[in-house]
Amino acid sequence: MSRLSLRGRMALLFVIVVTAVLSLAAVSFDYFCRLHFKQQDAAVLEGKVSALKSILTRGSSLESEMVSDIHQLVDTSFGFAAAILAGDRVVYSHHNLSEELAASLGPRQGERWLLQVGPNRYSGMTERIEGWADGEGGTIHLAMDVTHRTHFFEMIRRWFFYTLIISAALSGALGFVFIRRGLEPISSLSRTSSTITANCLDTRISTESVPSELHELVDNFNAMLERLDQSFLRLSNFSADIAHELRTPLNSMLTQTEVALLKERDGADYKDVLFSTLEELRRMSRMVDDMLFLAKADNGMITPDFEDHDLSAIAASVLEYYEYAADEKEIKLALHSTGSTQVKGDNLMLRRAISNVMSNAVRYGEPGSIVDMRVSNAREWVRLEVSNQGPTIAPDHIDKLFDRFYRIDTARREGNTLNAGLGMAITRSIVEAHEGSIDCHSADGITTFQMKLPIAVG
Repeated sequence: MSRLSLRGRMALLFVIVVTAVLSLAAVSFDYFCRLHFKQQDAAVLEGKVSALKSILTRGSSLESEMVSDIHQLVDTSFGFAAAILAGDRVVYSHHNLSEELAASLGPRQGERWLLQVGPNRYSGMTERIEGWADGEGGTIHLAMDVTHRTHFFEMIRRWFFYTLIISAALSGALGFVFIRRGLEPISSLSRTSSTITANCLDTRISTESVPSELHELVDNFNAMLERLDQSFLRLSNFSADIAHELRTPLNSMLTQTEVALLKERDGADYKDVLFSTLEELRRMSRMVDDMLFLAKADNGMITPDFEDHDLSAIAASVLEYYEYAADEKEIKLALHSTGSTQVKGDNLMLRRAISNVMSNAVRYGEPGSIVDMRVSNAREWVRLEVSNQGPTIAPDHIDKLFDRFYRIDTARREGNTLNAGLGMAITRSIVEAHEGSIDCHSADGITTFQMKLPIAVG
């Protein structure tokens, strides 16, 4: 059995709420009406009983003048009946007092009562008069016929019942229609989203025609499309870059092999071809290893071996490794360390991350300049900065420096065949695996990469 739709559930809830409110109103109306009539009856009965007592206390027995006054008092109101007893003897009985009602009264004293006699219903009051009728005492029974009121309440209850059924049906139907119209923006959003494919991820849903309650949903949906668009774009570029990077060494090996096979050559020529092929294969192997590393990082499979290390010591060893390459370009390397620089991390990964940044600093540094590395304590972080003098990186390139295969130079490969454009992407993956961050700032010919790692605690 399929679940009830959202429109159906909201319409059903609307019916339940309307039914509950109308039922509460009906019950409240019935209760307060009955309470009002009950209080009204009590006031009328008490007033007439008090008047009857005043008439009876004018003498010690019932006289004709008193009977006339009692008749006049009782007859002024519709549906009243009265009986007066002297001891156990009935000395007065109004003509409206039926035998059934008189038999049902019985001995009562100082109380309100409600009797059902045949088809009629009576509300009444009994009052005792002490010392009247030569000491026998008297009893007044005063009754008021409220049958018409009972019929009124029964009619009202039927009307309420029919009204409740009709109101529930109408509220359900109208609620379903209005809720359907109210949910139309969601249906429109669903129709729009169903047209979005991998070929048109640049489609965005406008919030102008959407209620304010759905703005957050639409904004989040558009943000998701933006992320998907960027992911597909990176994946597409990544595939193109992989094809390009692999095509170049493969074409080189194919060309060299074909040339070598055109004619007979001596062993030294074949050996040169094999060495060249081996160099390209090693480059391809390193690139594949780097791609596998990034793939693991994307899937959270990089698990650093966290140990306490001095980041300054790791930076010093990396600096020493690049001294020869820096000397070839007459670049000086400088290291400055301040404060505690202990971090928890994987020694080999941290060395690789710093090495990638240092490699770029030496490669793009101006001959005769200084590459400055600073390691410092910044409260809860250890900060490592590498600065070099060289071409200023444009702001539109800064955000893309850490993308795979991204290189600022327009040539797909520069003279160094080992540069595949994966180094900074690997560096960012390593830093993020250590719960740190890395960014770049470039202005006025000075480019600085800043790496922040959590300081070792305890």
